[in-house]
Amino acid sequence: MGWYDNASMPRPCLFCPNPVDSAEHIWSDWILDDLKLATAVRVTIGKAESVWVDNPEVKIECVCRKCNNGWMSALEEANKLAIRAIINDDPCGLTKRDQDKLTRWAVLKTMVLESCNSVRPLFYTQTEREALKNTSSIPARTLVWLGRFSVKAFHAGGTDAWGEIEKTPKASHSCITTFVVGHLVVQVLTLHVFGQFANENVSIGCKMGDWSSSLLDIWPIVGPVRWPPDVSFTATRGVPSNIATVINRWEIGEDIG
Repeated sequence: MGWYDNASMPRPCLFCPNPVDSAEHIWSDWILDDLKLATAVRVTIGKAESVWVDNPEVKIECVCRKCNNGWMSALEEANKLAIRAIINDDPCGLTKRDQDKLTRWAVLKTMVLESCNSVRPLFYTQTEREALKNTSSIPARTLVWLGRFSVKAFHAGGTDAWGEIEKTPKASHSCITTFVVGHLVVQVLTLHVFGQFANENVSIGCKMGDWSSSLLDIWPIVGPVRWPPDVSFTATRGVPSNIATVINRWEIGEDIG
């Protein structure tokens, strides 16, 4: 069953009770214009086969015009300076405020992306989505990282990871989403913990890798950071720095597209 199965009622916006009447871009028009793509690029959405396209525009009908043209547009505008630098491979410093804005932008895109899966129920709750809109609150137990891809590309996909706690199967559920736009790599992880374990500290396993050198932690915020990291991801197959290693770095996963 998908995230909305009542065919007799208008589908509500992800972030408010208004009916869906607008489509959100995964990669905004200004980003596509700014990258000035002179040649075809490889685009991947979820686990679909990669394709070479001249215009990697992707829209998902999941929001209302009021949200799309209001707070969502304002958040996009607030991140333009930092995103423009990174997608074009320009080194830059990111203040705590920059990291906060980029995190909210990344979580917004994550929530939009998961709505395109017509089979899987939504991971993020209505409360979490409305809190992002109304109070700029990031869901609890969320981590966000930034990396660099050595070539321009576009990718958007996610993985579900379920965790066992004290021999209780599926006591935790994680949603991990990875975006690549231009040279920017963003990965968002949010963990939900259920039942009697809801207040416990829980972690999920990650494959071994030089993540401290290839990824910048931007949420939770520790202090100012500078992009890019010391090590970049590449398109070279069979090497530890291949982009697939970060996309697939979580040990237990179920593809969500």
